[in-house]
Amino acid sequence: MDKIISLSIGLLLSVFLAGCYTKSPPTHPDKLSETAQKASASSEIKFFNEQAKNIPPPPMVLPSVYHSISPFSGKTISMGAENANLRQVLYIIAQNAGLNLIINSDVDANTTITLTLDKAPIEDALDTVMELSGCSYTLKNNMLYVQQYTQRTFSIPYIHTQSSFDSTLGGDILGQNAKASGVSGKFALNYKNPIEANDFYKQIEANVKETLSPNGKYTLNKFTGTLIVTDTKKSLDNIDSMLKRIKKSASRQVLIEAKILEVVLNDEHELGVDWNTLPGAIGDFTLSQTLGLSKAVAGTFSYSDKHLNAVMHALDTAGDVETLSNPRIKVSSGQSALFTSGKLVPFWDLEVTPSTTTGTTITPAIYEYTRRDVLDGLSLGVTANITEEGQIILNIVPVTSTIEGEKTITRTIDTVPEEVANAPILSIKEAGTIIYARNNDLVLIGGLMNTIKKDQRESIPLLGEVPYLGALFSRTYQKDEKRELVILLKLTMVEQ
Repeated sequence: MDKIISLSIGLLLSVFLAGCYTKSPPTHPDKLSETAQKASASSEIKFFNEQAKNIPPPPMVLPSVYHSISPFSGKTISMGAENANLRQVLYIIAQNAGLNLIINSDVDANTTITLTLDKAPIEDALDTVMELSGCSYTLKNNMLYVQQYTQRTFSIPYIHTQSSFDSTLGGDILGQNAKASGVSGKFALNYKNPIEANDFYKQIEANVKETLSPNGKYTLNKFTGTLIVTDTKKSLDNIDSMLKRIKKSASRQVLIEAKILEVVLNDEHELGVDWNTLPGAIGDFTLSQTLGLSKAVAGTFSYSDKHLNAVMHALDTAGDVETLSNPRIKVSSGQSALFTSGKLVPFWDLEVTPSTTTGTTITPAIYEYTRRDVLDGLSLGVTANITEEGQIILNIVPVTSTIEGEKTITRTIDTVPEEVANAPILSIKEAGTIIYARNNDLVLIGGLMNTIKKDQRESIPLLGEVPYLGALFSRTYQKDEKRELVILLKLTMVEQ
């Protein structure tokens, strides 16, 4: 009976304990991995911090207390010589400096020196003797090595470009036939910048040849821009000075920000924009007539918002302003740039090779058509030169060409006319000028006038709009629309 009671109590306790037990949810594999990663990272950071405590600080690097002492330091020399042999003078200087003397065989033994020294620093005395004799020296330990010719390497980095500029304005106004009557009307203005003048390395070679001594030699590698010269110290110093000036000049650049505008002139300004109003608004603005075109004008003034607004106000007063393009470009000193705005219109030329007969063989004529593109718009050539004083010299040549129509060329084959070619009828306006400006100046070019014929329609109100019958109460005619081209160039110097 007791056993049964004990067993019953045990079963009840088991059921009670089972009811109190709560099963924990299973851990997701990703959370387990994240927990492990946090634990691993934490242990690594702890290990790193412990190791960092044990790493000694880097040793302090102190500047060396030793420095090379010149053998000439604190030494002076007193001597006098009249037409003395160079070798003897060098021997005395080396002896007073406590140096061994080595003289190269290329040193002219007949060179004489006249000098008087009284407690002069030996180094200054030696430099003076080198300058008078054209020699150079180097120190190797306790040896003074003197030579007539030495070698020096120069680096001349430059982009391999060659440009040329050739513009001819004007021409024979009256034509060649007018010469028979003794009347001539030829007027031309030529701007030429040949390609030889812009060949950088060719100019360098020419300058080096002029600077070399009679026995000097040089080697120029144009691919790497490396110049190796063997010559006297004086010639090497002159070449070094020359190359520094050339590289400094070649590194100067001008950023040209152009704004090309066209003004459709109103009736009050059909003769062009009134530029005489600008000096009162700007103050430092002066206009000069440009050679090559009587109505073209050019001027410069310092750039500011006030001055630019004055120019734009003058243009708005003259008519409707349209912006054709806003190009910008960097130009190196002495180089040329070309701005083009407009469209290319194709035309076709016919080249005829006549038929030939050889014996009984007849070769038919050959007709070849060649495409030629004509610019209907503006070409603006600019060549910039920058002086050492910071002045910018601009050679500006604007040329406008407008296609007013075309001429058709025909040929008749078997009484049937056939169109074989067409040629444009062009209206060309060109000008050329040289302008002196400075950094942050605005160059203005105006007066490039053009006339365009446009169709205009007039009609009686209401009646002119009636379908089919409106033509009886309206008319269409051509009206001359005058336009002026205006070019603004903002100049900013850029020096490398």
